[in-house]
Amino acid sequence: MRPGDSLSVDAERGEAQYGDTMRSSVFLATGKLRMMDPLLTTTVTIACEARPGTYPVLRRGAGDVGPDEHPFRWARVRVEPADEAARRACHDKVKKLPRPGLEERWAPDATWPQSEWDVRTFLAGKRITITDNDDEGADGDIGLSSRAFTDRPVLRGAKAVLTATTTLRCDAAPGLYVVYRHDVGQSGHDKPWARLRIAGAARGKACSTEQAFPFGSSRLSVAAWTVGGTLLAAAAGALFLRARSRRGNSA
Repeated sequence: MRPGDSLSVDAERGEAQYGDTMRSSVFLATGKLRMMDPLLTTTVTIACEARPGTYPVLRRGAGDVGPDEHPFRWARVRVEPADEAARRACHDKVKKLPRPGLEERWAPDATWPQSEWDVRTFLAGKRITITDNDDEGADGDIGLSSRAFTDRPVLRGAKAVLTATTTLRCDAAPGLYVVYRHDVGQSGHDKPWARLRIAGAARGKACSTEQAFPFGSSRLSVAAWTVGGTLLAAAAGALFLRARSRRGNSA
């Protein structure tokens, strides 16, 4: 590798954990492992000031914060010599590097969301399940909101996993939507908690039918109410006509 070169550091599940960091004295910045199923990966860049030689790459666990938790020697990287002209060109190259992507790709059978940037794609009008694996004991304490939702679901669960369901708006335009989290007793603005992508609307008839009735009702109950209302109106009309008939006879 030469100064200014970028390289991808990959790990399979079991070799490292999501959120582990990869660092080296010759990296421009520390890399953080993100999920791009089936691999955990991060991209790092060799610093322009890096001198020729072989350097260790250290992996540190996502939860390792104390001084007694020593990093693990993960790999080595060799830096090739570069003259001064190459180092000057390196600085220009680094300035033009694109910002790393934030969206992650998790296994399609994994519950959503696995992380703040676990972006899944859904059709507008569909009913989805939201799962929280990190807030054990917070039954009913976390509310969620998004411009893509038809309501404000609340995460519920008696065990370690909390879940909620919601329906996506039929009129949600294709694009990326943020899901915000609000905790009971929280002050200040709600924080981004997850993200999803709307790919396009479901078929118009199915979508409008699914959202024509409020939560807690059903087509059957609404239909029964309509039929009952029709019968009630008919009965009222019959009574009205009967009353008029009696008044006419008495006259």
